[in-house]
Amino acid sequence: MKEASLNYVDCDIKVGLEIHFQLDTNRKLFCSCSTAMKEKEYVDLVVRKLHPTFSERGGIDEASKYEYLRNRTFFYEVYNKESCLVELDEEPPHEINREALLVSLQIAKLFNCRIPDEIYVMRKIVIDGSNTSGFQRTMIVGIDGYFEFKGKKIPITQICLEEDSAAIDREENGKVYYRLNRLGIPLVEIDTGILEGFTPSEIEEIAYYIFLIASSTKKVKRTLGSIRQDVNISVKNGPRVEIKGIQRLGLISKVIEYEVKRQLEILESGKNVKEETRVAREDGTTEFIRPLPGAERMYPETDIKPIKTEELLKMVKECRSLVEILEKYEKEYKLSRELINSLLKSEYFFLLENIVEEIGLEPSVVAGILTTTIKEIERKEKIKVELDESRLKEFFLALKNEKIFKEASYDILREMCIYREESIDSIIERLGLKPLSEEEIRKIVREEINKVEDRRKLESIIISRIRGRANIRRAIEIIKEEISKIGF
Repeated sequence: MKEASLNYVDCDIKVGLEIHFQLDTNRKLFCSCSTAMKEKEYVDLVVRKLHPTFSERGGIDEASKYEYLRNRTFFYEVYNKESCLVELDEEPPHEINREALLVSLQIAKLFNCRIPDEIYVMRKIVIDGSNTSGFQRTMIVGIDGYFEFKGKKIPITQICLEEDSAAIDREENGKVYYRLNRLGIPLVEIDTGILEGFTPSEIEEIAYYIFLIASSTKKVKRTLGSIRQDVNISVKNGPRVEIKGIQRLGLISKVIEYEVKRQLEILESGKNVKEETRVAREDGTTEFIRPLPGAERMYPETDIKPIKTEELLKMVKECRSLVEILEKYEKEYKLSRELINSLLKSEYFFLLENIVEEIGLEPSVVAGILTTTIKEIERKEKIKVELDESRLKEFFLALKNEKIFKEASYDILREMCIYREESIDSIIERLGLKPLSEEEIRKIVREEINKVEDRRKLESIIISRIRGRANIRRAIEIIKEEISKIGF
């Protein structure tokens, strides 16, 4: 289905975004367990059944009733240093992670939010097994914010700091297995107001801008699974449908397109669209998972006192806005608008500055490799380039020290993606890309001079032989020096 095939304004489409991302802190939100998620083997397995409870308003949430009637049994995989009695709900939460709280307030300020005088931790009833306690702890840290997008104000209704859920491992015959090492990692949720008059691709852009603004704190995790998006969608005369679990920002537009088409087809058939929660598949389609939750699922957390924000706000670090960073890239780094736009659409927008400042490479060279070269690898090799910051810095440091050269970037990065544990030195050796000495270059030049009669072809032949193994600018100087010696 092509985006142009629907007039989204005429369909009166309303969309709301909920963008979730883990904060890059060493410990979890309510205990001292590591957030690294590196442990591969669990050390214990705990079995639970979960039951719905009454909310503060005295009712039971419909989504909780539905999950309870599914009558599933939950098995929790316990990890040595990445889970504890807090995750197992065997002891109360510890003192809140101060770093996570300060970062969440910093994010709220970046979105021009109003910060409450006191922060109250609430329990949100969730009995699908993703929380051992049957609820998720969450707190509002900012409300009534906004940011600018293409000359329009995008409303931010609220920003919450909460504990991430357990990650599902597998499900079989009514038995669901969860990994407890993700449960409790600090998670920020940013909710927009209703977005109207935007195409699906523009809404995807808005989601990405939200992520970029939050990432300017440099405290947002970027690993697979650390960023998740929910989208609320309704069409004219239809109810809200929540789409959960969109793992990639680049999938949002496709999910919206398919969901709008699905809802319109239901209405055209004379039926009513159901108010429900669905989950996104990798191809952009969705499937039903449970009824839409309501206000009956919230009640106060009794183990944590309200948190006053007056003193905390004095400790919040000032952070540059996205606009300021864009200006630096354009004026100081002298990057073209086209290259900046490519960086904005990549996963490496903030990494550029880190590499330029720490390693001292030319910004345009770094930006070109992080955009053009990586895209080319993904297109030609049909693989996803997933190299973390430390691995990419290793590559650029080798480039700075002339252990590798720009012309070999494609080959080196491709091999780093395929052979993740192999060192750069080993890859260089295996691919025959060990740097040539000046004398070795002169030897190649003299060999080709003796073989090639047409001087116009000589330079390109020599360059093709040494490409990726030498500094091309210096190599051209050597070629000219050798040619002048014999008057070729």
